[in-house]
Amino acid sequence: MNELAALSLRRLQVFLVVARHLHIGRAAEQLGIAQPAVSQQIAALEEALGVRLFHRRKRGIDLTHAGIAYRDACASLLDRHHADAETARRTARGEAGRLAIGYVVSAMFGDTLPALLRHVRDERPGLALELHEGNIGSVLRQLEEGRIDVALVRAPLTLAPGWRHLALAPQPLRLALPESHVLAGRDHATLADLDGLPLISYSDPGDFGVMQVMSHLAREAGFSLNVQWTSSSVTGVLGLVAAGLGSGIVPEGLAQLNPARIVLRPIVHPEAVASLWFVWDEARVSPALQWTLDEIDRRLAAQER
Repeated sequence: MNELAALSLRRLQVFLVVARHLHIGRAAEQLGIAQPAVSQQIAALEEALGVRLFHRRKRGIDLTHAGIAYRDACASLLDRHHADAETARRTARGEAGRLAIGYVVSAMFGDTLPALLRHVRDERPGLALELHEGNIGSVLRQLEEGRIDVALVRAPLTLAPGWRHLALAPQPLRLALPESHVLAGRDHATLADLDGLPLISYSDPGDFGVMQVMSHLAREAGFSLNVQWTSSSVTGVLGLVAAGLGSGIVPEGLAQLNPARIVLRPIVHPEAVASLWFVWDEARVSPALQWTLDEIDRRLAAQER
């Protein structure tokens, strides 16, 4: 412990200045301290190391072989310290570190998540992004376990205590139909068209998101959705629809996929919409996440103006 106390960064800096000038007086002048203090620092350093770092000669000093080796090692150590200190400062400003985002597949087929990723890449190139794809249930579990910083999922859903959210603009829902289905020949679908229609749902627990919206609307209309199959992802739903095993309900952004053997028809009902929510645990807000949330909030405010 005494050796560690003697090897302070300040003492190493004093040693490097003396090693550069090979003159106690000039080193003291640069450091802004008295010559005896410089000599005491060097003597304490040599005592802690148990080696002589300088030859004391009549006309001045020069480095011993041990001093030369220690000079190079100290220079490298201080360079690393300065770099690490800057990394710590950049991390505290949200400019470096890690940001883990969990998201449902459908979020990638819209403007929000891709635009956010481009913005983070451009504005925070030192920030390491981790992307975790999954269904709503798995993404929320990762958030609960602290494996991701923020989740981008379909609403509505019930938030755990201490969780917060930012809601994006609602996105209309569409009915995904096999191209041979009788409803595929129409330019839209109504809520009544869903009565008895074999559907492929999502396997999220608690009936989150899209299917929660549509189940609620169906109950208000006096019927229950006829779910025949479930899948863990929206791409799985589309695959089963393409195979002719039923129809699905998906966000409008999925239209840009242009899936083969499937047609997407708008559901004509003012409440047939589902929002994306950014969800996070307020007890685990890193500087990188705070910067990201501020940017999202700023973008949402700009859209409202």
